[in-house]
Amino acid sequence: MIHVVCPNPALDRTVFLKKFEINGVSRAQFSKDLLGGKGFNVIRSYLIKEKKSSYLIHTFLGGYTGQFLQTLIQKEKVDSIVTEINGTTRICSIVVDEHQKHAHLINESGPSIGKSEAGLFLKRLLTSVNAGDFVLFSGSLPEGLDQNFYAKTIAILEARGAKCVLDSSGPSLAMGIQANPWLIKVNELEFFELIGQLPEKADANSVEKALRELDSSSNFIVTLGGKGTLAKFENAVYKVALPKIEVKNATASGDIFLGGLTKSLHNGESIEKALQTASLYSLSNCLYWYPNIELSDVEYYESQIKVTKLGGLINETITG
Repeated sequence: MIHVVCPNPALDRTVFLKKFEINGVSRAQFSKDLLGGKGFNVIRSYLIKEKKSSYLIHTFLGGYTGQFLQTLIQKEKVDSIVTEINGTTRICSIVVDEHQKHAHLINESGPSIGKSEAGLFLKRLLTSVNAGDFVLFSGSLPEGLDQNFYAKTIAILEARGAKCVLDSSGPSLAMGIQANPWLIKVNELEFFELIGQLPEKADANSVEKALRELDSSSNFIVTLGGKGTLAKFENAVYKVALPKIEVKNATASGDIFLGGLTKSLHNGESIEKALQTASLYSLSNCLYWYPNIELSDVEYYESQIKVTKLGGLINETITG
C-alpha cells in the first residue's frame, strides 16, 4: 500500500484566456477545476490505467471548497481518508495567457488546523499504515500543524518498518530529514542547503560529486529541471537524461515524478525502471497547461529517457 499525506490540499482552478488584458477585462474561454495540492498531484500517477497501485491519500477538507473537492474525490473514485475541518480549503489559480503562452500561478494560504483535527488526522494515519508500506509526506504544512509534524510522524512510522518519503521545503524539510526517512526528494539548491554546502556553481556535476560523498542512511532524489535527475539509492548513483521538449507548464511535475517512482517500486520494478517511469510521467505533464499524464506521451518518449548508473571509470546506461 502507498499512503500519501496531503495536509494542505487545494481546489486547483485553471482559467484559460485568449489574451490577458492589463488594466482591462479578460474574459475566460473556459476553466477547469481539479483536485489540487502536492499530494493530489502525486496520486495522478496512480490513477492512470496502466499498472494501477493500491493507495490511500490522507488529507484535510473543509468549507464549500472542501465539499466540492469531496464530490470530485467520489467522481474520480479516489481512495482517501478525509479529516473534516472547520476552516475552508484554499483555492489555487492558474491563469493561462494563450497569446503570450504564459501560465501565472496564484497560491492561497491554507486554513488553520485545530488541535483536535490534527490529532484525529494523525490517529487515522498511524492506524492505517503497515510495515513495508510507502508513506509520502508531500507539500507544505498548514497553520496549526507544528513544523516538526513530519519529523515526528516519520520517526514513528520508520520504526514500524514503513518506507517514508519526504518532499517538502523550509523548516518542515530541514526537521524532517533528521528523522532519517527512507527517501528525500529535493531540487539542487535545497540539496546543497541541506548538506551545508554552497558551491560556486550548483550544477549537475557538483550535485553528482556531493551525492557520491554523501554519508546518509536516506536515499536521495535531486531534480534538475530540464537537465534531468540525479539519484542515490543504497550507495549507487544514477543519472536521468531527458529529451528536449516544448514545456507549456511544469507545475506539479515533481509531484507526478514522485508518484511514478513509488508506483513503479511498489509494483516490484527496479530503481532504474522506476526512475524512467517517473521521468516519463513528469515529462508528459509538462506538455499541458494543467496537471495531466497521457499514456501516448509515455509510449512516444520511452526510448528517449536515458538512465545511467554512474560508476568509477565506466558508466552503464540501463534504459533507453
